[in-house]
Amino acid sequence: MYSKWIFNQIESLKIRKKINLLDFASGNGRNCIPLSKKNIIVTAIDKDQEKLNRYKNFKNINTVCFDLETKEEWPLVKEYYDVIIVVNYLYRPKITKLITLLKKDGFLFYETFSSGNESYGSPQNPKFLLKNRELLDTFSDELLPLSFYEGKINDKKISVKQMASFKKGVF
Repeated sequence: MYSKWIFNQIESLKIRKKINLLDFASGNGRNCIPLSKKNIIVTAIDKDQEKLNRYKNFKNINTVCFDLETKEEWPLVKEYYDVIIVVNYLYRPKITKLITLLKKDGFLFYETFSSGNESYGSPQNPKFLLKNRELLDTFSDELLPLSFYEGKINDKKISVKQMASFKKGVF
């Protein structure tokens, strides 16, 4: 099931022209497949080629197989994306590099698990759980925060997440 929050954020942009969107750590394509049916050109990046193969033939989806957690530079164009989405993925050592991929006036929509989630299921490892207000603390120096939520979500099962939207620009 796709992220309703991500889709609401994208709908709020009222997209009229084709845009370039990066689905960062795209996994099974639950977000990029439905997004590709809108006026959106999607770049889906993930380390699992088998998962990427499931949707690489969809119109408007370009796939990139790459392990985002290596020391190698990401094979993505800087300042190219109008929108970057990240859902249920966290790798702290390179997280702020997402900013360099956004165009001026671009948007970052980030949703992932937060501390407290260990009471409801996986992930339980603190390495994969955001700390209190971590998305705001990580991106607010360089991006303008537009919205932020931290707490329980009940989407078929309970989880604890942070959801934040940001805009790149002069402020």
